[in-house]
Amino acid sequence: MAATANNSVLMCKRLAVGRGLGSAKPVLRGAEGDLPALTVGLSLLLGHAAPASHAARSFTTAGGNGTTASLFISDINLSGHRAPLLVGLMNYFERHVPKVGYFQPITGKPPADSELQVDRHVELMYKAFKMSGDPKRMAGVQDSEAARLIAAGKQAELLDRIYSSYMSYKTGHDVVLVDGPGQMMGDTELDAQVAATLGSPVLMCLMGNPASIAADYYQAAMVKRQLPRTHHAILTSQLRDKLERVGLPFAGGLPDDPILSSVRLDEVRTALSAEHLYGDRDLTDVEFDDVVVASQRLEELLEVLEERPGGRPLVVTSADRLDIVLGLLAAQLSVQGPGVAVAGVLLTQAGSQRAGRRYARATVDSIFGGLERSGLYRGTLLPVLATDRPLREALSVIDRLDAAAIQPDSARKMERSKLLFDRYLDVNAVVAALQRERPSRMTPKMFAHSLQSMCRSDPQRIVLPESVDKRVLSAAAEATARGLARVVLLGEPATVGSEAKKLGLDLTGCEVVNPASSPRLEAYISLLVEARKKKGMTPERAADLLLGDINFFGTMMVASGDAEGMVSGAIHTTASTIRPALQVLKSPDSGLVSSVFFMCLPDRVLVYGDCAVNVNPTAAELATIAITSADTAAAFGIEPRVAMLSYSTLGSGAGPDVEVVTEAVSLVKARRPDIKVEGPIQYDAAIDPAVAAVKIKGGSEVAGKATVFIFPDLNTGNNTYKAVQQSTGAIAMGPVMQGLLKPVNDLSRGCTVPDILNTICVTSIQAMQFKRQQQQQQQQAAAALAAPAAAGDAAAAAKPTTPANPAAAAPAAA
Repeated sequence: MAATANNSVLMCKRLAVGRGLGSAKPVLRGAEGDLPALTVGLSLLLGHAAPASHAARSFTTAGGNGTTASLFISDINLSGHRAPLLVGLMNYFERHVPKVGYFQPITGKPPADSELQVDRHVELMYKAFKMSGDPKRMAGVQDSEAARLIAAGKQAELLDRIYSSYMSYKTGHDVVLVDGPGQMMGDTELDAQVAATLGSPVLMCLMGNPASIAADYYQAAMVKRQLPRTHHAILTSQLRDKLERVGLPFAGGLPDDPILSSVRLDEVRTALSAEHLYGDRDLTDVEFDDVVVASQRLEELLEVLEERPGGRPLVVTSADRLDIVLGLLAAQLSVQGPGVAVAGVLLTQAGSQRAGRRYARATVDSIFGGLERSGLYRGTLLPVLATDRPLREALSVIDRLDAAAIQPDSARKMERSKLLFDRYLDVNAVVAALQRERPSRMTPKMFAHSLQSMCRSDPQRIVLPESVDKRVLSAAAEATARGLARVVLLGEPATVGSEAKKLGLDLTGCEVVNPASSPRLEAYISLLVEARKKKGMTPERAADLLLGDINFFGTMMVASGDAEGMVSGAIHTTASTIRPALQVLKSPDSGLVSSVFFMCLPDRVLVYGDCAVNVNPTAAELATIAITSADTAAAFGIEPRVAMLSYSTLGSGAGPDVEVVTEAVSLVKARRPDIKVEGPIQYDAAIDPAVAAVKIKGGSEVAGKATVFIFPDLNTGNNTYKAVQQSTGAIAMGPVMQGLLKPVNDLSRGCTVPDILNTICVTSIQAMQFKRQQQQQQQQAAAALAAPAAAGDAAAAAKPTTPANPAAAAPAAA
C-alpha cells in the first residue's frame, strides 16, 4: 500500500503570470498580486491538533451581486492527495449557499470501474454531494488532449477551451471549486495560467512528509518544496508568526488520521479482480492500514497480531494456508480469545505447479456456510478474498493503491473528512476574503467571452471594405460561422467568391456588395453632397470619392443606415480609414472624436485613452475624453475607475501641464459626478495599491485600482501603450473610435484574424450602445413633448366646475 500522509498546508495566494503563456512562472507575491482575490491563508497541518472553536459565519457570494465566486485549488508540490480538503470545502460551502459546483479545468482518464466514466474526483463530488446534470460538464479538457495542445505550442487554444467550458458550467452556481491540474500536467505553471484566465483566487496545497520544523514549512511555502512534520503545538505557533509576516494568516490545523490513510478491501478486490469467498459482502467501509504477510505458523502469526499497537491489517497468505483462515476466524469468533483484529484475509496463488487446486476449500466452505445459516453468530464474519496472482505480484498491486483516495461510496472517509475539517479549521478567513468588497477585474478571457456573448445576442450588420485581403476574408467567414455579426464585404462578387474558394472559406452567409453596380450609389452621392455642401461638395466629386475610395463607400453605408458599423485598416492607413468618418459621422453634440485602446494584459483588461487622435488636448477636451472613455469601458463590462495621468500625484509637482489635468478632473466631476475619477495622478499610484497607499493618504476609489487611464497628450499615450504592448506581450485592441455618430474602427496593418474578429465585436457592441442611446433620446424627447399636454389635462381636471343645479351641490359642500 502506498505510504501517504494526510497532512497538508494550504494558503490563499495569487500566482503571478509573466509575459506570454510559455514563460509564465508561478511565484508567491505580496498582499496585492496578480489575481483578483484572496489574500488570507488557510493552513492544514499535521499533528495532534486541539479542536478549534469557531463561531459560524453567514455566507453570501460576491457581495450578493449575483456573480459566481470561485476557489482554485493548486497542488503546488504535485502530490494529488487533496480529496479530504475538497470534501471539507464542498461540505462547508453547501451549508451556506444553495448551489456549489466542482470543476476540473483538465481532467484525468476515468478509472476502469468508473460508473460515470469521469475522473475519480469528479465522480466523488458528483455522487457524494448528489449533484445534478451531466457530470462531463464538470471537466474542461482531457489530459491527453491538453498535453497535445501544450506540446504543439497551442496553450492559448487550451486556455480558450477551458474558459469556455468553465463559463458554460458556472451558470447557476453560487460558488465553484476549481481543482487545478497540478500533478497531472507536471508543474504549477499551468495552474497559474488557468487561475489567471478564470480570475479565480488560489488556494495553494502543500502535502506533508514526516519530521521537520516550522522553518521548513515556511521555506516550502516560499519555494514549493515538500513539507515536513513536527509536533503540532510548537509548529503552529512558530509557523503562524512566519506566515503572517508575509501576508498568509494561519487558519488552523488538520491532524493526520488513520481512517483517511487507509485502503478499503473493495479497492483491493477491484484492483486484483479477486473472488469474494467468505464473510460480509459489503466491503465499502472495511479499511486496513497495513499489510501483514503470513508465512509463519498460525501461533506465531497470532502473537505478531497481538503485539501490534492498533489498527486493522490485511493478512495476505497463499491459498494453501487455509489453517490461517480458520485460525483467524476462530480468534474473531471467540469472545475471550486473543485480542486480534484484522480487516480481512487475501489468499494468493500457492504456486504455478499447484494452480487450480482447491486444497480443503470444501471443508472451509461448509464451516463459513454453517455459521451464516445457523444464526448462532450474528456478528461480522471475517472477509476472505482470493486472487489467482502470485503473492509478490498481489503485494505490488496493493502497494500501488492510493490510500489518500476517497471513493464516492466511502461513507466513513467522507464523514471523517467533514468532521476533521469542521473541528480543526476556521474557514471564516476564506469566507471573509471572498466577501471582502474588492474592485472587480476583467481578465482577457472574460473580456473576449463577454464580447462574443453580447454580439451573438444581437448580431449587427458590419461592413468590411477590404475584401482583397485574405485575413479579412478569413475573419468574415469566422464571424459569420460564430454568429458574431452579419458581414458585408465590398468588392466584385465573382472575385471575392473565387478568392474564398482558393482559401477554402465558406462565405455563403456574407453579403458581397460591388460599389460600382450598387443600386444605392445615387442615394449615397446625394447624402454625401448634403453632408459636405458647406465644403463645396458636388455630385461629380462625391461620385469620384465613393467609387475611388472603398472606405468612403463603406462609411456612407454606415451613415445611411445600410450598415451599423465599419471595420477597415488592414491595408489602409489610419488616416485613410477614419477621414471619411470624421467628415460625415462626427457628432454635433460632443464635437470631439477620440480613441481608446483595450489593453489585454495577462490578468486584466485596461482602457487607455487617447493614444491615437488628439495631439495636445485642452482641459475641456481631456474631460470629454475621460467621460467618453469611462462610458466606453462601462459598455464593455469594465467598471470605470478613471485615472487622469500626470507627472504629479495630487499636487506633488507643479507646472502648466499639471494645471491642465487638475482643471480637467474638476470638469469631469462637475459634468459627471457619477464617474469615479482621480487626478492628477502618476501611473504607478494609479495601478499599484502599495504605491497608492504611500502616495495618497485618506483612501481613494481609484488610486491603486484604476481601470481607465487618460493620458495628458498623444505623445505620452501613444508611446505608453506601445511600451506596455511590447514589454509585457499585452494585446492592444484598437484604436476604438469615440465621439462618432456611428462606429467606424481602424485595424493595424499588421493585424491577425483574431484581431479583426475582436474589432468586429467591438464595433458591433458600439453599434448596440448607439442604438440604446438613440432610443433613450427618443423616449426623453417624447416624454418632454407629452409633459405640457399632461400638465394641461391635470389643470383642466383640477379647475372647479359650476353645477347645473347649484342648490343640489349645497349639501355636499356643507
